[in-house]
Amino acid sequence: MLEELDALDARMRELLALVRQLREENQSLRRQLAESQTELAALNERVAAATRRLDTLIEELPADVARGNGH
Repeated sequence: MLEELDALDARMRELLALVRQLREENQSLRRQLAESQTELAALNERVAAATRRLDTLIEELPADVARGNGH
């Protein structure tokens, strides 16, 4: 009976260590996700700004060039 309790104690300690490890990994992944989301938002803003600049440049082109008739 004592051996079974010792084995159960050892198993519980392993499970607790695993839970701690998984919590730490989860926190790390959450930080990485937040950083990735911040980076994605910044990149999306850069793409939007570049799109606005391109749209402005296209609007400033002479009408025949914008239509592809600028030969």
